[in-house]
Parts: sequence; C-alpha cells; structure tokens
Amino acid sequence: MTATKPAEAIPFRHAASRDIVPPARTWRTSRGTLVLVSCLMLVVGLAIPAAAVIGLATGVTAFGGRQLPVLAIISSLAVVVLFFGWRLGIHPRLTLSGDEIRIVNPFRRHRFDLADITIIRPGRDGLLVGTADRQAEAWCVQLPLAAVRSGRPTRAGRICEELQNAWESYRLPEPQTEGADDPIRLRFARAGEEQLLTELERSASLATLGHIFPPADHPYPTDEVRRRWSEVLNDRARLTLIAEVAGEPAGYACYGQQVVHHLGVAAAFQRRGVGTTLLRAAEDDLFADLETGEIGLWVLKDNDTARAFYIAAGWTESGESHTAEFPPYPPEIKMLRRNPHVARRGR
Repeated sequence: MTATKPAEAIPFRHAASRDIVPPARTWRTSRGTLVLVSCLMLVVGLAIPAAAVIGLATGVTAFGGRQLPVLAIISSLAVVVLFFGWRLGIHPRLTLSGDEIRIVNPFRRHRFDLADITIIRPGRDGLLVGTADRQAEAWCVQLPLAAVRSGRPTRAGRICEELQNAWESYRLPEPQTEGADDPIRLRFARAGEEQLLTELERSASLATLGHIFPPADHPYPTDEVRRRWSEVLNDRARLTLIAEVAGEPAGYACYGQQVVHHLGVAAAFQRRGVGTTLLRAAEDDLFADLETGEIGLWVLKDNDTARAFYIAAGWTESGESHTAEFPPYPPEIKMLRRNPHVARRGR
C-alpha cells in the first residue's frame, strides 16, 4: 500500500514562487461618472435642506399645519439620495494590492488571490474576475456599448489589460533569454481571441495530422473549432496559454481540472522548444496543487510524433482509449504523468 506526502523544498517554475508582487493600483468609477454623481449629491445635499430651512424661517404654509413633518420627510429623502449616491457612485472600487485583487461593489466585497484566478475580462455588468468556483464583476469598470460597437479603445479594456499583465507576471515563468535569439514568452489568452487560437490549431493540425485527417476527405472544421475555443475562453475551469516568439503567436496550451486539454505549435515554430515550454508551464500550474497526484491528456493513437514527445517529457500511456471528436473519429489514447513534487512512500 502506498501513500503520498508533499516533498519539501522543491521549487516550482511558475512565478507565484518567485515573490513577484505587482505594484498596487486602485480604480474607481470613470471621471465623468464621478463628476455627475458629485454634482448631483451637491445639489441634493445643499438645495433640499436649504429649501427646508428657508421654508421654516419664512413661515411658508404651503403644507398647512403639516409643514414641519413634510419638510422633515423631504430632508430624510435627501439623506437617502446622498447615501445611495455615495454607495453607488463613489464607494465602488477595484484594487490590485500585493498578490490579490479586491472588488468593492455597492453592497458586497470580493477578494481573489492572483494564484487562483482563471479569468479576467470585461463583463456585462463590470470587469469580470473569476476563479474555478466563483466570480464577481467590478461595477466601477463598465464597458460602454457605443465604444464596443465602434471598435474604440475603452477604459475597461485598458484596466483589463493592466490587470492581466500583472496576473501574468505573477503567475507565469519569465522568458528564458540566456542563449536564445528569440525567447519564448507566455501569456494568457484574451477574450475574443478564439479566431487566433483557431488559426494556430489549424496550422498545427495541418502540419502534423494530415495522415490522420486527409484534407481532401476531411476539410479542417474551422467553424466547429472556433465555437469550441469561444466556449473554452469563457470557461473558468480552464486556462489557455499562448506562446509568442519575437512577438508572433507560435503555439497554445489549454489545461484545467488535472487535464491538459489542448496543446499545439504552429507549423513555422515547430522544433524550437515552444511545445516543451507550453507543456512545462501547464504541468507546473497543475502540479502547484500538491493534492494533485497525477494529470492526464489524450493524444491520437496514430500521432507517433506527439506520443514520443510526451513520453520524453515523462508521460506514460495508461491503456485507456476512446474516439476523437471529429471524423473519421480516429482512436485517442490517454497518457498520465505523476506529480514530481509529491513523493511516494511505502508502508
């Protein structure tokens, strides 16, 4: 019988172990919203109480004998308006501090560790931040529909990009520049990049899988693959990496829930270490959880090159198989890799 225990002093390659902490930033509602809400609060906070005081001082009898109660009600409404103006317009904020993102909405607060985040993108009701099991939208960062339709850059887009850069610098390995003419840089895929991922996967597939999916008999299913990537990019349980070489997208890896779902390298960048870099980054992120004993992936049985690549990287074939999702539905086999940061011990 065997049991597992965490191995001590084993460094992970992902950035969370390097104590890289992004600089602190705080964002509130847009300047226009702040000015509008402040002016409204100023008018309500001064004009209504002033009118009430003047009415009492001059003995206005517009409300008959009920003048004082009515003016008291009006003043109370002014206080309520001031409270909600502050709560809805000034109080909300989004903060990047240390290794976490904090969202303060009008009536609720949320906190997310950078190491746990799986998605950052503009949402319907604010900037969306989420992990595998929960999400929240920052009300203070809205995405104007008019700007989206016209294609103009938005404040929400700029803030989202800044948060994503901080998230990546904290969580992903730095490019290895020593001895490399064109270092490989990793980043997380952005919302709306399903077309880019489709093109990368198409290039990788046509270069290596033509003997399994003959193009003349089985044209590449571009629309189906694009729809799948659109679903993946909105799935908080999966992360998608894009590798860049000299600023050009070169490959991709999608992983989550102890599985490497997709991995490929564009034809022009194969045999340059891109696939190895992507696989190691995905493994490190999955193995960072020491409760993960092993991870898996599926590879086409007749893709000898990929099988050899994974075996050289420490993966083993499990003997389990099923059919692929696209015609002619060739068989796929499951491969496994044990967590190298978890040691076995006998009893």
